[in-house]
Amino acid sequence: MVNTIRLYIDAFYAIAVMALVGIACGFAAGGISGNTERGLQVALGMFALTGFVLTIRLWLMTRRPTPRAVDGTD
Repeated sequence: MVNTIRLYIDAFYAIAVMALVGIACGFAAGGISGNTERGLQVALGMFALTGFVLTIRLWLMTRRPTPRAVDGTD
């Protein structure tokens, strides 16, 4: 039960980070270019790119090699 709740909290944090990065970049692009459509495109692209980076990071974290047990018979 606790692991399930922890999973949902971690997923919420990931989506919040993705949304924050996307919105910030979208506002910046829209403000610089003066084109709201371009700002929306940048926001969606950065949302997706951040999700991709977080997914790769999670994949790399789960592929860490496990340490070998030492039996002490050297």
